[in-house]
Amino acid sequence: MIITTSQKASLSVKEETKELADSLNLAYRERHKKPISELLLSDMPVAVISKNQLTIYFNENQEHRFHLSMAQLRILRLQRGEDDHLVKAVGSLIDESSDAFSIIDCTLGLGSDSIIMSYAFPNAHIIGVEASFPIWLSTWFGLKSFTHEDISVTNALRRIDARYDNFESYLQALPNHSVDILYFDPMFEVPIEESPQFKPLRGHTSEGKITKSIIKEAKRVSRLGFIIKERPFSSIFQDFSPSKWVGGKYSRIGYGVYSNKELQ
Repeated sequence: MIITTSQKASLSVKEETKELADSLNLAYRERHKKPISELLLSDMPVAVISKNQLTIYFNENQEHRFHLSMAQLRILRLQRGEDDHLVKAVGSLIDESSDAFSIIDCTLGLGSDSIIMSYAFPNAHIIGVEASFPIWLSTWFGLKSFTHEDISVTNALRRIDARYDNFESYLQALPNHSVDILYFDPMFEVPIEESPQFKPLRGHTSEGKITKSIIKEAKRVSRLGFIIKERPFSSIFQDFSPSKWVGGKYSRIGYGVYSNKELQ
């Protein structure tokens, strides 16, 4: 991947971008007045940094930058006192008297679910793992740089620790019962209508699957249990029946909750 700045970037932004390139072992290119199309000739994605924003260009027709997306609407619902199915699923695994626990979001993606969990449980320690480097870079940068008008939302972003890795190898390296809750949001077995937020990322996402070995690792690593987001009729729920299902009666998707107390 190439990293550069906007054409009118200040000297401080250029220096910060060079430092970021060095820390991530990325190729830095002086932008000068070059158009993005010229930088894309190398056939690699180009990350462009301007003040507090990073935009990734996969090609001249595909670009992506961090945004709250559906997390914004879900936060508004929480602020109105409405339920969120993921928050309810997490809450079913923890002691109601405390929200100080650890979560690994094994499929961080654009960060929406981690943001909701961080906002709803401000004392939780949340790690998000993402296997696609461009998507990780965009989400990582956004979580540490995006500022919301509501300080509680900004704080929720800053609390998330975004790490570049695939969840298969990441889980294998963890000790037994070292994390309270694991969360998985894999690619659906039967896709639903493509969300506009994912269209710019077509062909650049990681498609980790929930297999029997992953279920085994999840049981080993989690202390309280784990949660899988999928469609109600998916094979994963047929093969590994959850302890509890959280979702609307007619929801196209929902959350299978696997409590270690009930799985033992």
